[in-house]
Amino acid sequence: MVQQLFTQGSLFDLQTVIDYGQSVISVAQELAKVLIDNRPLSTKTVSSQMNRYFLGTAASGAWQWKDAYEAVEVAQMLYLRQKGYKLLLESRLALSR
Repeated sequence: MVQQLFTQGSLFDLQTVIDYGQSVISVAQELAKVLIDNRPLSTKTVSSQMNRYFLGTAASGAWQWKDAYEAVEVAQMLYLRQKGYKLLLESRLALSR
């Protein structure tokens, strides 16, 4: 995907930007499942999901680790959307004891 951005000659090719965004969101959704299940989020997990949705490896130029960091950040937001309110309530209960 990153390689596509550079080979097409324009960072503003709409389809490339949409494909990139969708790939990041797809990876984030998979990573959020890991977080919601309270499993550790390893670099191996992140890398394998990036390889899957970007159709290649970081070594081949299909994606960069900065792209993976974006996906992890989105995964954290998805996790908080699902679990954040419950965690906040639990922490308030613990503080009031």
